Amino acid sequence: MPARRRQWLAIGAAAVALLIMAVFIYRSHGGRQVEGPVLPAPAVPDLAGFVPAIYDLDVNLDPVSGTVTGSSQVEYTNNQAVPLPELYLHLYPNAAVFSQDVRRPGRLEVTAVSVEGQGVRFTVEETLLKVTLESALQSQEQINLTLSWELTVPDYPGRLGENDGIISLGNWYPILAVYDAAGWHLDPYYDWGDPFYSEVGRYRVRLTLPPSYQAVASGNLQARRQLPPQKKELVWETSLVRDFAVAVSSEYESLEQKVGPTLVRSVFLRGEQAGGRQALKSGCEALKFFNDKFGLYPYHQLTLAATGFDQGGMEYPNIVFLARQFYGQADAEILDYLVVHETAHQWWYGVVGNNQVTEAWLDEGLTEFSTVLFFEKVRGRGQEEAASLAGLYQAYRQTNGDGKILRSLNEFPSELAYNALVYGKGCLLFLQLREELGEELMLTLLQEYYRRFAYRNATSEDFIRTAEEISGQNLGSFFQDWLL
Repeated sequence: MPARRRQWLAIGAAAVALLIMAVFIYRSHGGRQVEGPVLPAPAVPDLAGFVPAIYDLDVNLDPVSGTVTGSSQVEYTNNQAVPLPELYLHLYPNAAVFSQDVRRPGRLEVTAVSVEGQGVRFTVEETLLKVTLESALQSQEQINLTLSWELTVPDYPGRLGENDGIISLGNWYPILAVYDAAGWHLDPYYDWGDPFYSEVGRYRVRLTLPPSYQAVASGNLQARRQLPPQKKELVWETSLVRDFAVAVSSEYESLEQKVGPTLVRSVFLRGEQAGGRQALKSGCEALKFFNDKFGLYPYHQLTLAATGFDQGGMEYPNIVFLARQFYGQADAEILDYLVVHETAHQWWYGVVGNNQVTEAWLDEGLTEFSTVLFFEKVRGRGQEEAASLAGLYQAYRQTNGDGKILRSLNEFPSELAYNALVYGKGCLLFLQLREELGEELMLTLLQEYYRRFAYRNATSEDFIRTAEEISGQNLGSFFQDWLL
């Protein structure tokens, strides 16, 4: 080939490459990457007496077939005082709800498991994976677990599913079950509530997908790369978080704003900018308010993602899923409420965790109280929100339902009972506690609870003990009357 022709071909190839890169970089609203900017590596706090698990996920998404092919490397430390002959992981996509009345049933199939490079026996029973170790894992001993798996994303409007042109990946990969003083917590995926209980861990996630799709996720974006022939790779890393969620669409646009050191991002479908702007405004106001009232949000970013989830909103660390059906102007107040509620969950669930199966009131009731507090102080209509919750609870009691809040998800007789007791009466409990203590002392209590149990799992007893220490009062009968 003549030298001049080689030169022109090289120049042409370079120009095409630059053009492709330009499209890749600027294919988003307002010339910004929908995935957001590359952020600093997250700082990871030390936790006395607890070594968090480290998850390294390498996954490929095929949006057309709705499949995710993945591998997980999990570094796990036995933080308990007893040896563990086996490990358990939740496989939530295998729950029946993801296979009922759908064209593409959801399924998480584990194909191989190894420990320190050696294959081990494993069994799958519905939503549980049991890994039998060659020798028991001793207290403070660490192992490296490797899993190969394939996820089929259901066409379903849930935490996990594809709907409205959006793929929602919530509770989508094998995640370690919690072992605590009560043993392994192996609860199934219940029909209502948030049937989850997890420890904090660190995540590094590499996602490969077609370049025409945009993805947002928990954690800090660390890299964005083109891969041949027609792929791109996104890499995120997290600080200490309880889970890792992703939302994907080829129609996403974004807006963003800083609140102190935190980048707040609103991601929404093309043509729904008014809702996206409303979500951003509400999220920024809520983040600023809760920072001031409870303590600082400790992460670099918070993403508010419109999804096909049809039940309002769902909290995940550093990201919340919001139902895009409420992004129209007529539903602005509903969207405002959802954003504030799910943002409050970043404190109560995200940083301070609890067993959401057995003590759902502790995060949902407190989050609902936080939402009412925001609407009181910022919107000037907290009484309306509180009255609505009281009405929900009273409507339930008129059906002859009992008032017991403190119970496991499977012990609630209906979804109405769960909502009325956990959200309604749970919030009323905190409102009454504020009446008993006074607002200043109530906020001091919540600040101390946040500080004391950051990155831990708290219990009802932990909250009551903290309340009694801060107030100097015996509150046992108060909580007994409200919870039981």
